[in-house]
Amino acid sequence: MERETLAFSIIVPNWNGKPYLGRCLSSLLLSAKRTGLSYELIVVDDASTDESWQIVEERFPRVRLLRNETNSGFAASVNRGVVAAAGEIAVLINNDIIAKEGFLSALLEPFRPESGRLFGVSARTVSWGDQQPNQINMSARFVRGLFELQWRESPQQARTLFLQGGACAMRRSVFLELGGFGLLYSPGYWEDYDLAYRAAKCGYTNLYEPRSQAYHLGKSSMRQKLGHAGVTSLMARNQMLFTWLNLTDIDLLTKHFLWLPLHIGREFLTGSGFTLTKAFLRALRCVPRILGHRLRRRDPVRISDKELLRAFTE
Repeated sequence: MERETLAFSIIVPNWNGKPYLGRCLSSLLLSAKRTGLSYELIVVDDASTDESWQIVEERFPRVRLLRNETNSGFAASVNRGVVAAAGEIAVLINNDIIAKEGFLSALLEPFRPESGRLFGVSARTVSWGDQQPNQINMSARFVRGLFELQWRESPQQARTLFLQGGACAMRRSVFLELGGFGLLYSPGYWEDYDLAYRAAKCGYTNLYEPRSQAYHLGKSSMRQKLGHAGVTSLMARNQMLFTWLNLTDIDLLTKHFLWLPLHIGREFLTGSGFTLTKAFLRALRCVPRILGHRLRRRDPVRISDKELLRAFTE
C-alpha cells in the first residue's frame, strides 16, 4: 500500500546532537503547524554515540526516526531521509537549527503550482550567540581558474546559485532525478552546492528567501569530528572535487588546469599553508571515481557553465 503524499517532509540528519536536537524539533513542529499544510518530520540518526536518538523516541512520538547502523555521513543520511519521505517538497534542516515560527511558511511559499522550474529555496540563518548571519545569498565567480564563493545580504527574495543544505527546501522529484547528494564529498561539505549547481545547469531556479529565518545554535557535527583544521582541509578538497565533477565548459576547464600549477607554485614560494596543494593531492586520489561520476551523469543540461556564472556576476 502506497503512503499518502504530503505537502512537505522535514528531514533532520543527526549525529550526536543531544544538546540541540530537542529544541530543533520543537521549533520545527511549531513552525510546521503554522503552515496549515500536511507534513511529516523525519530524523535520520547517523549511529549517534550520545543516545540523542532517545530524545526522539521519548519526547517526540509523531516524529519518524530512522537509525543508521553505522556512521554513514551527512550526504548518505540526507539521501536516506529524502528517499523515505512522502512529501513533494523535502525540507533539509541541521540538528542545531532553531526555526522561527514563520520559517517554514516563508520557505515553502515560492513552491506554487506554476513554479515547476523551481528546484530549491535557501533560508537565512544567524548565529544564536551574536546574531551575525551565517547563511545568506550565496553564489560564485570563476577567478584565475578557481571557483570563488561570494555572499550577499539580499533584503528581498532573490535568485541564488547555491542552496545551503542545513536550512533549505528542495523539490523531492528533482532531488531524486539528479541522484541526491554526492557521496564522493563524504564526510561532508559542497554536496549541497553540487546538487544546486547541477539543477541550475539543467534550467531549474534556486531562490534565497530572507523572510525564512532561523537561528544556528552550536558547532556543526563536522567540527566536533574533525576540528577546525580538518574542516578547512576537507572543504578545500571538496571544492577541488566540485570543480572537476561539474565543469563541462572546455575553456573554463583549460583555465583551471593552466592556473593550478601557478597557484601551487605560489604556495611553495610563500610557504603559505599549502591548503590548495594538499587539496589537489587529496583530490587526485579520487580521479577514477570522478571520471566514473562524470560518465554516469546524464543531466539534461540547458545552460553552460559560462552562462550560469555570468548570470551571477553581472
